[in-house]
Amino acid sequence: METIPEKLQDFKSFEKEIFDIMCGIARGIMREHLEMLDLSIMGLRDTEEYRNKDIRESTIKTLMGEVTYSRRYYKTTDGRYVFLLDELMGIDCGCGLYSDNLVEQTVIECTEKSYRKAAASISSLTGQNISAMGAWGVLQNFGEKLTQQENQLRELDACESTGYLGNISSRVIMQEMDDVWLSMQNEKRQKRLENPTDEAAVNETTETTQKKSKKAGKKPIHVGIAYTGWTQTKDGKHKTANKIAYASFDKTTKFVSDFEMLMRHRYDMDGVERRITNGDGDPWIKAAAEMSDSIFQLDPYHRSQAIIRAISEKSDRNDIYAAIKEKDVDNALDIISDLHKATQDEKEQKKIEELYNYFHSNKDNLLTWQERGITLPEPPTGVTYRNLGVQESNNCSLVTLRMKHRRCSWSVNGADHMAGILCYRHTIGLDTMLGVLPEAPPAKEIVQPLSAAKAPLHDGKGYGADWLRTEMPFEQAFKTNGREAIRGILRMKPPSGLYFV
Repeated sequence: METIPEKLQDFKSFEKEIFDIMCGIARGIMREHLEMLDLSIMGLRDTEEYRNKDIRESTIKTLMGEVTYSRRYYKTTDGRYVFLLDELMGIDCGCGLYSDNLVEQTVIECTEKSYRKAAASISSLTGQNISAMGAWGVLQNFGEKLTQQENQLRELDACESTGYLGNISSRVIMQEMDDVWLSMQNEKRQKRLENPTDEAAVNETTETTQKKSKKAGKKPIHVGIAYTGWTQTKDGKHKTANKIAYASFDKTTKFVSDFEMLMRHRYDMDGVERRITNGDGDPWIKAAAEMSDSIFQLDPYHRSQAIIRAISEKSDRNDIYAAIKEKDVDNALDIISDLHKATQDEKEQKKIEELYNYFHSNKDNLLTWQERGITLPEPPTGVTYRNLGVQESNNCSLVTLRMKHRRCSWSVNGADHMAGILCYRHTIGLDTMLGVLPEAPPAKEIVQPLSAAKAPLHDGKGYGADWLRTEMPFEQAFKTNGREAIRGILRMKPPSGLYFV
């Protein structure tokens, strides 16, 4: 035993050493493969289109560690400089040369842990060393990719393209919305509340200002979910079907517009006959329901919570519950009004008054769709319709667990990126959101007709020669490797003695 090296007597150290050795071998294999592939590209390229200028080194961060390789640098006929190997392999120079696998693993770690702990996990479980700021940068770049994908969806939506529309058919869409208050890094909001200078802040009521000052330094992020009903799992539990989630700091109009765009990307909205929106009664949620032509109902959880917070006597609560169960909203309001008159304590009176105002402002929406007797179309096989009220639970799993109660604070962009990634990851999946989209059709050019005097005397070069006046394929389309290859083939001159018919 004494002749065996000490480092080999510890399995943990031995395992780590073997792991490092195998990562080194994998890096060498990857470098050799990339350089051989680059040599093949040089021999197969269109020499008239791509002129070899130089050989340059690059380093890409992978799960095995940093891989340094050499590849050729080409100049195109239109003056661009490209690395054909990087384009073929999909190595994105704009993302710091991180491999997709490393990016995906880093993003997953960052959505579950702090950036510091995520960087430590990546450094210990892979052959790559990364800092907390490096992990932060990877997530921000990934968030920017999601933003670009959303912008592309907006372009498709604006031109009413049918290539991106969803294929999930449902006659009913249920949606829920809420705010999650996040701690922000910017302190200007708190100073503005303490010393308002703008006219809007001066005109705020005292009650609103006090309510905002309690959450000084925080900002609400809108969170919305949509689903087509519930399905039953093997263990007898129910889960929402075909769920999609979206979160943003945008104003109501922009939030609703983008949320509707994502739903069109997910669902076949032309077949939807009924939509129900569940919320806590906040004015922006009511406005969102109205903009989407949806039936709004007050969330049963917030309804019961408001009663419990305002009414101390259990018997009085039961009277209100009984009135709601009998669908008599006016009677419930009368009971609350009578309790307000009978209470002598000022604090109790204020609580009951707030409850009355809350219910009165949501009088038409106080009852759920079942309590109002609204009939919904028959659900698909395996799908059922139940009581709405899953937003609070989704807030926790989507946003709260990662972005609150950890002594963390956020910038607006950082919080937008993290919340967006969390929503997509836990619903439709990041791969689905980053899937290939069809290209938006090019804008139609307005061609002015020629007058008789300006018209050519002889148009064309005879029968069958129209192809001489047409543009190259994919001229106005997005350039991809496959399309460039097709264009390159068409540019090649035919061998002597060969003619096109």
